[in-house]
Amino acid sequence: MLIDSSATIYKTMREKLKFKKLLNEFRSLEYEYEYNNEILKEAHEHFECYYLKWCEENGVDLNKLQEEKKSKVANIVQQNVQDHVDTHGRFETNKKKIKHKDVFRSVAKTIHPDRLKHDDPRLDEYQEAFQKAVGAIEQEQWGELFDVVDKYNIEIGDYDEANESLSGDIERMESKLKSQKSTYSWHLQNCGDDEVCKARVVKSFLNYMFDWEG
Repeated sequence: MLIDSSATIYKTMREKLKFKKLLNEFRSLEYEYEYNNEILKEAHEHFECYYLKWCEENGVDLNKLQEEKKSKVANIVQQNVQDHVDTHGRFETNKKKIKHKDVFRSVAKTIHPDRLKHDDPRLDEYQEAFQKAVGAIEQEQWGELFDVVDKYNIEIGDYDEANESLSGDIERMESKLKSQKSTYSWHLQNCGDDEVCKARVVKSFLNYMFDWEG
């Protein structure tokens, strides 16, 4: 009996450590994604300006290409929208969502703003954290939910289930990062001052959008 009890304790400890490891991995990927988003805000603008300037200087008639390849451009735009939904959308089933409501109930018992007096200095913090947990449940963003759980030292009944969901969110973040780094804006900004590299990126974009082989 003692051996069984020790084995159970060891397994739980191991799963808790795995939970911490996966959560930190998720956080790292999420920070990288947010950082890349800031870079891409400027990179998208830079690509648009450089692309238009390059086409003008190299005699590429964009209006003609857009008219000739109107159908293809529309299909590409539609596919990009669908890819965005697939990459940023929900990964798990409603059954999984229901299971994690037990975790959410534990969060509510610990940090629900209604548990505090209106002048409690923790009120704003609890409101923000609780809304983050609500959004996580609604959008099935389990990494966000478990980030709140970890911050407030809330115990989880089933770490195996939590770790499975965290692994899914890590895959989701990796897919989002891959999507970021596959953009022409990202490739152009990685060229630095190399004009040959920049021209190659623009030509690749023109070929992708309009089958241009100039």
